[in-house]
Amino acid sequence: MSADFIDNSPAVKSQMERNIGKALTMMGIKWQEIATKEITAMRAVDTGRLKSSLTYEVDEPNDVVIVGSNVEYAPYVHEGTSRMTGRPFISNAVQNYKDDYNEIIAKVLGGGFG
Repeated sequence: MSADFIDNSPAVKSQMERNIGKALTMMGIKWQEIATKEITAMRAVDTGRLKSSLTYEVDEPNDVVIVGSNVEYAPYVHEGTSRMTGRPFISNAVQNYKDDYNEIIAKVLGGGFG
């Protein structure tokens, strides 16, 4: 009697990398939704420019999501100035919603390879 061994590890690794990329993208989308709600709740919206600039980028080689805004005054709104209290919409949307991000990870990575 003989048995054949088939190495599927390259396919498994490839699928896992795709799943990680999908999870990171879903986390970026979720952050964007939450940050938009945060900035509105903090009454940091005047023209809507800052709110519409909220974006994310997935850095797949490093397995991270980069979030933020390219509007030049975003750091001043977020951190505050000597004349204005900070409204940390970026960090709040990360720190206060960790369970949401963990749920995305569990759902996508726990979903297997189907």
